[in-house]
Amino acid sequence: MPMPTPRRTQLSLPLLGAVFGTVIGVLTFAVVVALWRAGATHVAALGAEVMLLTALSGMATAVLGAEPARLRRSRVPTGRALPRAWWPPQHDPVPLVAACIGTPIVAGAGAAIWLFH
Repeated sequence: MPMPTPRRTQLSLPLLGAVFGTVIGVLTFAVVVALWRAGATHVAALGAEVMLLTALSGMATAVLGAEPARLRRSRVPTGRALPRAWWPPQHDPVPLVAACIGTPIVAGAGAAIWLFH
């Protein structure tokens, strides 16, 4: 009798993004703290501000640039009904994933700026 194969569970993309963002946010905070304690206060402040602005601009770019591909590529004459396959999805995951990745990074950089500025 063959051994049963375990079912693979796949984590959702927003959860993976949140874990990745949390790791990067904690890493940002730790690097800023290490620079601050080493006496490089200006470099620490500049690094935290750069990381904060990078995360915020990346989130804004992802949210504003998230346009469904079907709407960009559709070439349907005016006055004709769209087939159901061409309808845009009800939920676009790009802004959600960008928010899940960027929010912990912004929180880590913001906490570093707030504590060490």
